[in-house]
Amino acid sequence: MLEFYAARLNGVELNGSFYRTPPASTLTGWSKRTPPTFRFCLKAHRGLTYSADAFDRVGLARNIAPNLGGLGERLGPLLLQFPPARKRDRGLLDALLEALGLRVAAEFRDESWFAPDIYRVLEKRGAALVVTDEEKWPRAPSKRLAGFAYYRLRRAYTPDELDGWWRRLEPELRQHDEVHVYFKHEPEAPARAGRLLGRGLSS
Repeated sequence: MLEFYAARLNGVELNGSFYRTPPASTLTGWSKRTPPTFRFCLKAHRGLTYSADAFDRVGLARNIAPNLGGLGERLGPLLLQFPPARKRDRGLLDALLEALGLRVAAEFRDESWFAPDIYRVLEKRGAALVVTDEEKWPRAPSKRLAGFAYYRLRRAYTPDELDGWWRRLEPELRQHDEVHVYFKHEPEAPARAGRLLGRGLSS
């Protein structure tokens, strides 16, 4: 199944890593079964942002990068998701990004994070601001803070709506080295992604 998917698309966003990092042998196997241009974007462990303040979040962050080594060059940006209950915390964000030492795409579900001091931290660490098209979450502004962009499209789109997204994403291709676009995990998602790829979206 992975080979079939990787032959038609060039990336996947994995949700299971939010609960448990896959074993190194699994990651190495995935790497061997996919083309060099394929990217795995893993959702960072929930302990980093959903845990209580007493939890050693920075310590957990330091352990993540070594555990993902099996993916090698196929490792895409790590999706770091902040829940709606987590208000803006510049210090936490900076500490996590430093400890992770990876390319990170940060998704914020509270509007307080959309502020200049947060953008400066993301830019300093080479992290992207995730734009999420989900009705119940605030939509982040499109900002060029890193060498890549990251979009999460979460709705059931008509062909015309997908074409509208293509027109919005096309300029991003000229401004970034990579543009990552992922749809909600449902049966129609590969076809939606294929439609954008058919228009020239490279990632």
